[in-house]
Amino acid sequence: MKNKVLIFSLIINIIIMGLALPVFAQSNTNQNTEAESIQISSIDDILTIIGNITSWMYRILLAIVVIFVLMAAFTFLTSSDNTDKIKKARNQILYAAIAVVVAILSFSVSTIITNVLGE
Repeated sequence: MKNKVLIFSLIINIIIMGLALPVFAQSNTNQNTEAESIQISSIDDILTIIGNITSWMYRILLAIVVIFVLMAAFTFLTSSDNTDKIKKARNQILYAAIAVVVAILSFSVSTIITNVLGE
């Protein structure tokens, strides 16, 4: 039984990572890839850097949310009326909701900073 669960969880993890790869494969061809050529000369440059960082944080946290929700669903489905596993699944859903809030905040920080510094 443990071998079947282990193989099933391994397959699910491979599928999850396969679904998350397109998120990380998105790229902007206009970005400068050389670190030596980045020169901060104005507030706009700082805002661009903050925007890039928050964009990456948003993508990574959303991928983590998907993983948490799938793990919670798997735990809930395999609980078989075990109250400890049901409680664990509910906590995992709570953590996923917290990750969504953090992702939304990280994405909106650049907009807030742009509005405060830009005007």
